[in-house]
Amino acid sequence: MADYQDIRGLRVKYLSADPTVTVGGEVWYNSTTGTLRSRLVSEAWISSSPMTTGRRYLAGFGTPTTAVAAGGASSPPAIVADVEEYNGSGWTTVTAMGTAKYSLSGCGTLTAGLVVAGAPPLTTTEKYDGTNWTTSSALNTGRSEASAFGIQTAAVLAGGAIGAGVSAVTEEYDGTNWTTSPGSMNTARKGLPAGGAGTLTAGIIYGGGVPAATGATETYDGSTWTSGNSMITARSGNFSAIQGTQTSALTGAGGGVTNVEAYDGTSWSAKPALAIVRNYAAGVGTQSTAIAFGGRNPGTVGLTATEEFNSTTNVITAGAWASGGVLNTGRMQGMGGGTQAAAIVAGGRVAPDNSSNASETYDGDTWTATPNLTTDRYGGSGCGIQTAALTWGGRKTAPGTTMSTSEEWDGSSWTATPSLNNVNNGAAGVGIVSAALNMGGFPTYSTEIYNGTTWTDQSTPTSPTLNNRGGAGTTAAAVTFGGSGPGSSKTTEEWDGSSYSAGGDLNVGRYFNNSSAGTSTAALGFGGYITPGSTAATEGYDGTSWSTRANLGTAKYALMGAGTATSALGAGGGPGFTTATEAFTGETSAANIETLTTS
Repeated sequence: MADYQDIRGLRVKYLSADPTVTVGGEVWYNSTTGTLRSRLVSEAWISSSPMTTGRRYLAGFGTPTTAVAAGGASSPPAIVADVEEYNGSGWTTVTAMGTAKYSLSGCGTLTAGLVVAGAPPLTTTEKYDGTNWTTSSALNTGRSEASAFGIQTAAVLAGGAIGAGVSAVTEEYDGTNWTTSPGSMNTARKGLPAGGAGTLTAGIIYGGGVPAATGATETYDGSTWTSGNSMITARSGNFSAIQGTQTSALTGAGGGVTNVEAYDGTSWSAKPALAIVRNYAAGVGTQSTAIAFGGRNPGTVGLTATEEFNSTTNVITAGAWASGGVLNTGRMQGMGGGTQAAAIVAGGRVAPDNSSNASETYDGDTWTATPNLTTDRYGGSGCGIQTAALTWGGRKTAPGTTMSTSEEWDGSSWTATPSLNNVNNGAAGVGIVSAALNMGGFPTYSTEIYNGTTWTDQSTPTSPTLNNRGGAGTTAAAVTFGGSGPGSSKTTEEWDGSSYSAGGDLNVGRYFNNSSAGTSTAALGFGGYITPGSTAATEGYDGTSWSTRANLGTAKYALMGAGTATSALGAGGGPGFTTATEAFTGETSAANIETLTTS
């Protein structure tokens, strides 16, 4: 009988602790715990960051860390030209296509992509270079719900819907023109994955409707289609992991099912199912790493949801918000500081126009009331840590005036400190007690720096039309974003210690009232007010652009923020002066090490 060394070419190691570097299938004996241990391969779908615009009948191309979602039909029903890019963490809105369309098909890469066809039967072709879209030669046969595969300079489009009928026509693209192939599919069909798999001379398509859903599989060699083994589940409107090959493809969803299947060049086998029922979604990737996004289900005609598939020796946990402890005083528009497990909030609005002086600290589970501020205020700014914080500006209930006063927390009490040079309300505040930065605020939009003793006016205003903004960073490197002025803004400005420059726009315009955390190159903005109400949308900033993150559990605005871009806290907020707290943890990955047993 073969033993482990014969099978793996490795011996079982005798170790006092689990190794820090392992490979899949490696086995060792942990002498401390007296157990046989191994690093195992696991396969699973997890929830990832949502798209900005929910849609179905969209096209996708690229890879799981450089994906593009193009066109589709949004909810409420509208045909869109919207395009978003996925960076492995979240989605960013980019340049729209020249023509709004849905039921279109796509293939290629982030910097050399192709979208073609669409409904009503269209012949249009557009190419993407990672920044801009250009129109190319038209198809010979207009259609929708077809399947595309290949690259921008060597692509194939097959099948689709033409009016009320279905097509078996195949066309090939050389980067300039489309030519009808002499080989038609064996089974005419529509409802195909918008992106197929493979190359111009080794492609594959599967599923679709004829008009009933089918599991039929066909491969293409550059001139002829050959029928192969059918999928386990017949389906129409399924997605495809379009970086797959003719001998290694992945598909799922469609027709109201969640099951996923993989193809090895001969037969289909079951893979872990999706969490969300969806059809007419898009997908990119391979059998080991893929994402599915958008689509529709019975409850939502334009999904924003993204799911990520990994076949890996790591356990990957999706980024998410979770409920935390309850504030003693429900409020919004207060100051926040510290970390997710050691935070402080103070002040805030506790009624339609009543300010508060209440102060509380958080240990990761429970909020504890602490000595009050010396001056009640709301719309004030703040920064610091749980044992050394600063707050300034804001408005007082009576007589309702905007203030310039400042005060400092030393871990046991609040003490008045020198005032700002300008009165302000709704500024973004970042930094620490000995190096704090005020960015903007109504009515002066001024920038001031505090050195622990004195505030100094920098004579450099932020955008003169925006207040109630978010902010992150330090006195030498900060970012401020969003705001009201009037309406909800997408504007981002970066501070380098002496002046502001334009940063990348938010995907969702809103005002934050300091519902933010992080640094200038790793910031998080969450919730906010968008006319006419609040949002649960969360976005992360990498120093250049914003991309989506997991939504808050409840839409709200004017939360008090603390922490980092991967470990943040949002407390309170409106509407309703809530006492709720939510904690954000970014995606994590850890080795999948298990104890082996005989059971």
